[in-house]
Amino acid sequence: MTPRPGTVLRPTARGIAVAVLALLCWVAADLTRVLPARYIAAALLLALLIGAIGIGISSIGLRARRQIIDVAVPVGSVARVQLEMLTRSPMTVIPLARGAVREHLPAALGGQGDLPLSRRMPHVLRVAHRGSHPLGPYSVIVRDVFGLFHLRRTVDDGLQLTGLPVVAELAPGSERATGITRDGPLSALSSPGVGEIGPIARPYAAGDDIRRIHWRASARTGTLMTREDEPAAGHSAVIVLDTTRREDVGPEIEDRLVSHAATVLESLGLNGWDVRIVDASGDEITRSGRRRGIPGPSPLGSEADAVESRASLLALADVDFDDDEVATLGVGIDHAAGHTALAIALGPDVGDPFSGLELDRFAGRATHRTAIALRPALEIEDPPTPRRARRIGPADGDDFGHAHEEHAEKLAAARQALHPTRSTIGSWTLVRGTTADTLDSLLTAGDAEEPAVSASSTTAGAES
Repeated sequence: MTPRPGTVLRPTARGIAVAVLALLCWVAADLTRVLPARYIAAALLLALLIGAIGIGISSIGLRARRQIIDVAVPVGSVARVQLEMLTRSPMTVIPLARGAVREHLPAALGGQGDLPLSRRMPHVLRVAHRGSHPLGPYSVIVRDVFGLFHLRRTVDDGLQLTGLPVVAELAPGSERATGITRDGPLSALSSPGVGEIGPIARPYAAGDDIRRIHWRASARTGTLMTREDEPAAGHSAVIVLDTTRREDVGPEIEDRLVSHAATVLESLGLNGWDVRIVDASGDEITRSGRRRGIPGPSPLGSEADAVESRASLLALADVDFDDDEVATLGVGIDHAAGHTALAIALGPDVGDPFSGLELDRFAGRATHRTAIALRPALEIEDPPTPRRARRIGPADGDDFGHAHEEHAEKLAAARQALHPTRSTIGSWTLVRGTTADTLDSLLTAGDAEEPAVSASSTTAGAES
């Protein structure tokens, strides 16, 4: 149970036992006139006095401050945290008591842990899952040398640590297989430039420039029409995250899907694409333009790219897979721009991938359409009963490295046993794999022997 902020001073169970024993010895000495019992009572009372004096002196200047050096790090990485005493406490000089700082961390940051109390306490926290994780309060705990009194001062500073999606590097073969590398017919398409008036007409809306009125279309329809600006074809892509709420989808699948989306977003930007990432309801999560630092050395462009990339990762870090299935139908709503030339969908594989999600509405005119569905590589195990407190060290626990190696070995075995397969779902190329598969292996997967998934599953919502 996480303690409330504030200061608590109380005797320990040992202190209560010593006080009771001292009282009994004193009473026994008065009744029996046995001097050794009185001496024992006096010694116990003296120990209580020394403990009270020690805990009182140690409480002077017992104020700490915590700072996060790395406020956002990729999942699986460590964030540096600095915890230091604001003033030099007497207990750091005179050994009148023993102290520790207990951080009440969430499970995603390793759970509750202790730090030996000293002037400066730098340490690292390993981020296990994506998203914003409040660090929770921390308690400065002090006990006297005899362990008779317990002082706890709890502070909640409201700090948060963000786990970002992991961005990998796509191999050239994967980029070609998905259409990210704009070679051949895609790059040779002739199209108007960005902002140039295109041939599409739409109904006039208040505020439209009068010079953009499409008079021929207006005369044909009897309604005032406006020329629609159509950006250049072949330069825009959309990434769809199936964020529909499903009970069988755990954090491992969600984090993996978002990391794949971040990897594709980065690769598309480096190849000169304008990219939008949308969720199952069609709401935009983030967007990114082509990298301004590419090609050629451009310090300002590279800095702008870094800022834009970090903003996209922060937006992806807060994605929740909680959209209602009704919202995914998108009846009467076209979520894709008409000039989209490439579409990639990412979602969990829970029997019928992308069921109820009208993928074609997101794709627009995309000539390359790839859908990736993931299922868990390992069986979901019940989390072990957490220890009351662990020792936080430079590597965030002595047993973390061993546990991480075991998990990596299990994933490698699952990767060898199950290979991703490729089939079709309507006009989309469907790749089904596990969370152990890399994005490169998914995008270059071979064709499956199983029959293609019916396209009716993706449009069942609209037909109903």
